[in-house]
Amino acid sequence: MMRNWLAICLILGNSLCLLAQDESVMAYTLRHSPDHKTIEISIDFDTLMANDVNLIIPQSAPGTYELTSYISFVNSVKANTAKGENIKAEKGMGSFFSFLETQPIVSIEYSVDIERMERELMGAFASSKMRENYLGMLGYSVFGFLEGFEENEVSLTIKTASDWPIFSTLSPTTERKLGIASYGASNYAVLADAQYLLGKGVELIEMNETPIPLFVAAFSETKINMEEIGRRAALALNGLADFFGYVPMPHYTVCYEFLAPLSPRHEYGFSMEHLNSMTASLDTSRAIFDYDPNARIGGLVHHIGHSWIPLRSYGKGYRPFNWQTAPLIETIWLNEGFIWYISYYYVLNFKKILSRFQSTMEEAPHFVKKMSLKELSLLGSSQYSADFRIGRNLFSRGALFAHDIDLSIKEQTNNEKSIKDALLALLKWSEKHQRAFEYDEIATIISEALNVDISNVWAKWQEPPIND
Repeated sequence: MMRNWLAICLILGNSLCLLAQDESVMAYTLRHSPDHKTIEISIDFDTLMANDVNLIIPQSAPGTYELTSYISFVNSVKANTAKGENIKAEKGMGSFFSFLETQPIVSIEYSVDIERMERELMGAFASSKMRENYLGMLGYSVFGFLEGFEENEVSLTIKTASDWPIFSTLSPTTERKLGIASYGASNYAVLADAQYLLGKGVELIEMNETPIPLFVAAFSETKINMEEIGRRAALALNGLADFFGYVPMPHYTVCYEFLAPLSPRHEYGFSMEHLNSMTASLDTSRAIFDYDPNARIGGLVHHIGHSWIPLRSYGKGYRPFNWQTAPLIETIWLNEGFIWYISYYYVLNFKKILSRFQSTMEEAPHFVKKMSLKELSLLGSSQYSADFRIGRNLFSRGALFAHDIDLSIKEQTNNEKSIKDALLALLKWSEKHQRAFEYDEIATIISEALNVDISNVWAKWQEPPIND
């Protein structure tokens, strides 16, 4: 009996240790020197056995719809024991490193070659950047994580030159710290979703007369007008707030880069949305300097609009996110197309946009026209921008689908309800259920919330444009 009791105690003790370990804070430190082309990252944690640890380097991120080999720019990976001994990492067949020795470890270190990342990634939206007086980082391009510890609380300390200001969308403020700054994140996804802008070349302002704190952070290799950029960002945010009737973000940051192109092959123009921020990486020819009352702000409205959908209401595959792959997402047409529709048709009152969507569909290649919405979305999960005919047709078809739903709702409710109410129904459903909606739940959620029937519209748009 005593042996059994001891065995039970050992089992319970180990379980309690594991529980405590699972709740431990992952302590990240990022070190940077303006004289170096790489950054150094360390992750400290409670003691783990080396052979139980996998260091995952993301290959994708929400909204990127592609695979990016960030592991290609990671070097000098090692684990450290409490005694200061090093254990070399082994690169796995996927995007991860493992450690074969059976020794207890307390930290992992690695470096990231930012200069090579920008040089070898042709899409500026996918890369962190290192220019004179500037280091701009996308969280998921530099921070790895320990597999199984994605939900642990995270602390981050950034150390750079003593006269370099530090800014992060995690906790934006115009009172930037110099040389060293610390941040907290509830889990890895929050850490990875944020942006980190270091250096004397970063300009920063906070806008007034917005429903939430709105910041604009920019680095430019030519002259820019921060007040004009901020004015446009405020117009976009306020327009969306007026449309939806509320703002779910606690704060928002618009990050701009206006860069001298590294080569003719590098592409500048795509932007990326994040939970409480967006990034736009443009070449210097598109720098914003002059006041323009008719400025085109569609890109701003669209990407800020993503903070409502899909970042806070989404289909399967979007969340929980699998950082090691480009997850299969069936609802990119909703993510992109519905936001394109409300951004241009309602917020900007540009009704002629419908003809552009229609033209895109009519001019689509044959292989695209043969695909259903779901099939095209699955293809776009990894090739949305790689072959932008796929991306353009996804958001164009989705936008026209949204328009048909809009017309159907208005007709059935005598213009008392619209696509706005449909989107609010999805957002409220997601807030209540805290999960991704299934594909076939979408029409039901909208129909039941609005007391309408959109089944015919739904069925129509599930079919490919041509059948042969």
